[in-house]
Amino acid sequence: MNRFIFPIQHYFFPHHSNNYKAKSLHLSSLLFYVALLLLVQFTVKTFRKDYPEILGYAKDVNINRILTLVNQKRQEAGLSPLALSPLLTTSATNKGNDMFGNNYWAHISPSGKTPWEFIRETGYDYDYAGENLAKSFDSSDQVVDAWMNSPTHRTNLLKPEYTEMGLAVINGKLLGEETTLVVQEFGTRTLSDTVAQITPEAIVPTQAVAVVLPPNSFSATTINTVPKVVVYTPLKSISILTAEFLLVVLFLDGIYMWKFKPHRLSSRTLAHIIFIGALIGAMGATGIGAIL
Repeated sequence: MNRFIFPIQHYFFPHHSNNYKAKSLHLSSLLFYVALLLLVQFTVKTFRKDYPEILGYAKDVNINRILTLVNQKRQEAGLSPLALSPLLTTSATNKGNDMFGNNYWAHISPSGKTPWEFIRETGYDYDYAGENLAKSFDSSDQVVDAWMNSPTHRTNLLKPEYTEMGLAVINGKLLGEETTLVVQEFGTRTLSDTVAQITPEAIVPTQAVAVVLPPNSFSATTINTVPKVVVYTPLKSISILTAEFLLVVLFLDGIYMWKFKPHRLSSRTLAHIIFIGALIGAMGATGIGAIL
């Protein structure tokens, strides 16, 4: 039994074998964690660049799933589901291709073209219209959850005036990163617009960013004031979990030192706790995923 308990005591708790400081908190161990995280990050970035089909694109983001999830949220809120509009889907596809082609991540293109222009170009006459954008998410569920967790985007998804939406999921290179872009256009056609509805095919995307836009009268100012929301990637989550683990070990170390006051060469528990706490905060403040 002791041979199983000893490694736990040695690596995670103050013990005479580790100078009353958990081995996982020794400088050599901390340097190993940092080196390992940097190696993983470098490997992921290299594979994402050289083999985007492996890591760069989402394999579980598709139009049908997003449509189902959005309508589930609307029905839970007592609203009618949205129909998938071929014209709005064409608009979403055109917008996505334009973003990749001109390398921008915004509602308004560098040339000043607004989402409403993309919608009108398809012949869709609307009383209300809106747009959500998303990129770099791993699944359709993450995309919709990110939108729902943002008050502004949630309002857009649950807007009772909308009757239709169009969706496009497109893979490509945006701002130097291989990613999957999700474009969602909302609309309510004018009474004179009687264009038939069809159902497009599902496609495949990645992590996400969302944007909410209002009806005809909305301006560029309205679009640009949508708040950003941090979305954690698996790599960032691993980094944060590692830091949180070290924080727990440090906390136990501090309790042991306070209670038993053993003699050891160094003891900077409080400083370490503050440092790792700040590190977690910094990692949380630099999320890769975002919604506009």
